[in-house]
Formats: sequence, C-alpha cells, structure tokens
Amino acid sequence: MTEKNIIEIIKHASENNRITCAGAFAISQKESVFPDILGIAIDEAGVKICECQMGLFGCSSGNKIVKPAETVSEELEDMIFSYLDLEDGKLSCQAAWEIAAELKIRKIDVACACEKLEIKINRCQLGAF
Repeated sequence: MTEKNIIEIIKHASENNRITCAGAFAISQKESVFPDILGIAIDEAGVKICECQMGLFGCSSGNKIVKPAETVSEELEDMIFSYLDLEDGKLSCQAAWEIAAELKIRKIDVACACEKLEIKINRCQLGAF
C-alpha cells in the first residue's frame, strides 16, 4: 500500500473533508495500516477526524460529549488505575479501548468513568490528541 493509495482511500471515505474515528479505524483494519501512520496520512490528506469514539472531540456541538459517570464500578476503577501511566497519571486511548473490550462495555463508558475519576485520556491512537 503506497502513501498515495492510502490518501485516496481516506479522501474517498471522508465527507466534507471529515472522517469519523470509527471510519478511520475501519480503514486501518481493512488496509492493515497502523492507526498512528493512518493519522499522519489523514493529516496529509487535509482531512479532519471527527466523532471520537470516546466522545472526546469532533462531536457535532464542537465540544466533547463525554460527561462524568454517576458511579464507577470497583472493577472498572481498578482496571483504569492499573492501566494508568505512572509518569503522568493519564490513561492512553489504547488502554481505554483495551479496558472497554475486556469488560465488554462501550468505549465512551470508560471515558465517562475517567471524567468521574478526574483522569485525563491522552495519546490518541490516530494522533488527534
């Protein structure tokens, strides 16, 4: 897969120069391109990533839509703290996805728990944040 081909695929999958996070990950999986490399190609294509699957950016309101969870289960809280980066106390996007998969919950539910626990999510897999 050449850079030119992946940029063409991105542009074809985008609408109004925007591609959803889920759409980007679908390309990543289908074309066997690492998400961070795809994120660079998205930038080079002049396309914006929107609709973060964790509700952190690119939502229709222009702001994040994630809100603090009312409660956080002990199991979820323990997993979040076990995945935290010890240097900065933040949770990576990839770790949040892994927690969601392991607990069979939505990614946005992990983000809402992090909001409640006042833990920031960083290192977007696509490089958006």
